[in-house]
Amino acid sequence: MAGIVVKGRFPRRRIVQTVAVNVFRYLFRGAARNWFRNMGSTAPALGSMTLLLLLSGLIGLSGLALYNLEKVEAGQASLLHVYIKDGATTTDVDVLWDRLARDPRVATVYYTTKAEALKRAQHIPGLPQIASATDANPFPASLDVQAKNIDDVAAIDTMVRNDIAVDPAYPTSYDQGAYQRIQAVLFGVGVAGLAFLVLLGFVAVTVTMNSIRAAIHSRRDEVTIMQLVGAPRWMVRGPFVVEGAITGGLAGAAAGLVTFALAMTGITAGAATFAQFAPGITVAVAAIAATIVLAAGLGLGSGSSLISVRRHLES
Repeated sequence: MAGIVVKGRFPRRRIVQTVAVNVFRYLFRGAARNWFRNMGSTAPALGSMTLLLLLSGLIGLSGLALYNLEKVEAGQASLLHVYIKDGATTTDVDVLWDRLARDPRVATVYYTTKAEALKRAQHIPGLPQIASATDANPFPASLDVQAKNIDDVAAIDTMVRNDIAVDPAYPTSYDQGAYQRIQAVLFGVGVAGLAFLVLLGFVAVTVTMNSIRAAIHSRRDEVTIMQLVGAPRWMVRGPFVVEGAITGGLAGAAAGLVTFALAMTGITAGAATFAQFAPGITVAVAAIAATIVLAAGLGLGSGSSLISVRRHLES
């Protein structure tokens, strides 16, 4: 009597679902269990990575604020205030105006009256006290000259400072080398911050690699058996990479939250003052920075683990 073979019908969708569940259990649940088991060896990596990402987020926000501040200072440095003396006639001021307006290096010329100068000074820290110390208006009228190029401000200053309509005691607002000093300070701060982040990044990556190496050696027998039975590389390496991603993700989440919280504290504590010293830093920018810090943590943790796995599992 011939045997009858009955083939079960397994839906393709169920097979894919079963495989996906098993892969998830093996890679993520197993990696999470091993991560908690080896928390003692991963704690230094978690701490150093959190510190690195936190400083990276804060330095990134500070760098953006300094970049915007440099743009603001560059715009202010290219705006030359030519102060008019009190006894200047309208004709003398008009002649100087026409002379500046015809100059190809000048973008715009605007006349500011003494009343407008006083009103503008009320919004500049320290100047309202000067205005209230006397009954008369201490701020002179001026021609506000916007230069097309910041390098032309010195030449325009030389051209107008001896004009008959200009105040001989305090002719212009030109400060030689002010913008260059700002650029030099910003460049020095940027180089120092970058060097510090590179050093701290090297420490964080090294500590993470050492923690993954310790995890590999603690499960050397398990890894060897999997390699002998022909397990694919992703099955051998995957859990360790996920462990590194967990470390980086937790560090990135903690650093991102602190970065966002500090930025929000500065924004809400003094909106006007904070906008002056950190222009361009808003709630949306802080949220984007926190997200970038989180993504950087995931990449740093998984990348460091992958390097360690490739080095120690293939050696």
